[in-house]
Amino acid sequence: MTDLNRHLERWLHEGIVSAEQAELMRQSLVADSAEPDGRHEPERRIPLVTEILGYVGAALAVWAVMFMAMEFWEKLNDWTQASLFAGLSLVLFVAGAALLDALEPAIKRLSAVLWSASVVSLGGMVFIISDAVAGYDEPLTWSLIGSIAALAAGFMLWRQESTTQHVTLFAATIIAIASLLALGPNPDFFFYGLVVWVFGLVWAAASRFGLLRPRDPGMVLGSLSMLVGAQMAVDDSGLSTAGVLLGLATAGLLAGAGIVLREKLTITLGGIGIFWFIPQAMFHFFGEAMGAMFGLLISGVLLIGLATWFARHKEVL
Repeated sequence: MTDLNRHLERWLHEGIVSAEQAELMRQSLVADSAEPDGRHEPERRIPLVTEILGYVGAALAVWAVMFMAMEFWEKLNDWTQASLFAGLSLVLFVAGAALLDALEPAIKRLSAVLWSASVVSLGGMVFIISDAVAGYDEPLTWSLIGSIAALAAGFMLWRQESTTQHVTLFAATIIAIASLLALGPNPDFFFYGLVVWVFGLVWAAASRFGLLRPRDPGMVLGSLSMLVGAQMAVDDSGLSTAGVLLGLATAGLLAGAGIVLREKLTITLGGIGIFWFIPQAMFHFFGEAMGAMFGLLISGVLLIGLATWFARHKEVL
C-alpha cells in the first residue's frame, strides 16, 4: 500500500488522475488484495490520538504566540496589523492548498482546518480595515466581514467538500445576514426569527438536493437554524402565538420530512423540536401548571411513536 500511495500521489501531482479516481483505484486494489477469508491488511494511517495531540499542541502554540504578540500589538499601526492578518491568511491558504490532494484522511482534514483558519484571518484583516481605518459602524463592519468570509469559504468548499469548510461557510453567511439585518430598521423579534427560519430551510434544501456538500452537515445546520429561528419567533414579546405555531409546524415538518426522506438526523431533530415546542404551546394556550404537564405528556407520546417507527423501519433507515 505504501508503493501504491506513492504512485497515486505522483499521478495526482502530474494531473494523470483526479483525487476521486485515485481514491477509487486505491479502494479497488485494496479489495483485490484481500485474503481468501475476506480479510486484508489494514492501511497504515495516522492514528486518531496522534492527530488529536497534534491539534492540541498547535492550539497551545498559537495561544502562546498570541499572548506574546499582545505585548507589542498595540504599538503597531492599523495598516501593519491588517497586513499581518493578510499575510497569515495567505500562508494558511497556501499551506492548505498544498495538502489538498493528499490521500491520507488526516492530512485532508488538516488541509480543511488550515483553510478555515485562513478565512478567520481574512476576517481579522477586514475588521481592522473596516473598524480602525475606515471607521465604519459595527453592523456595517460585521456585514463586510461575513460577506467577504462567505465568498472565500464558498470558494474553498467548492474546491474541497468537507464538514469543516461547510461549517465555516454557514457561520460566515449567518454573520453576514444578521449584520445586514441590523443595518435596516428594527422590526420585531418575530421578523428576525422568520428570516433565520427561512435561511435554515433554504440551507437544508440546498444540502438535500446536492447544491451544498457534504449533505449531512448541511441538513443538520439548516434544521438547527429552523429550530433556532422558530424559538426566536416564540420569544417575541413573551410567548408569541404565531411563534408557537411556527415552532410546532417546524417540529412536525422536520419529523415528517425525515420519515418521508428516510433521514435519521432530520427525524431526530424533529423529535427534539417536538420535545421543545409542545410544552411551550401547552403553557401558552392552557396556562402554567396544567399546560406544562399536558405538553410533556403529548411530547412523550409522540416521541414514543417516533421510537416505535424507528424500530419497525430500521431496515430502510
